[in-house]
Amino acid sequence: MFARLHRLGTTPEQYKLGLEILRDEFLPWARDSSGFCGVIGLADEARENVLILSLWNDRESLDATADAGERLSSIASAGTGSTRRSLESLEVTLFELVPRDAGDQPTGR
Repeated sequence: MFARLHRLGTTPEQYKLGLEILRDEFLPWARDSSGFCGVIGLADEARENVLILSLWNDRESLDATADAGERLSSIASAGTGSTRRSLESLEVTLFELVPRDAGDQPTGR
């Protein structure tokens, strides 16, 4: 599995607008793209440092979507006024999700 990591600097308002663009523009395109496995968005509490990690089945899928990913990242940054800090391609070396029942609470904080 491979990933494309977008690092952004935002304000809370830019973050909110960016989520709308992600949901309305990126996700429909990505779902139609061969090899797309999912996306994870991470942000600090102030919504000033944001990471968007898109997951791809293989290197070929990641590479095939690189130009479109670059364009979408540029459009999103320009449309929100956020600062694009970096765009990286990475190999996923560890990935685990623990299924939980609706009533289960994770331990720790």
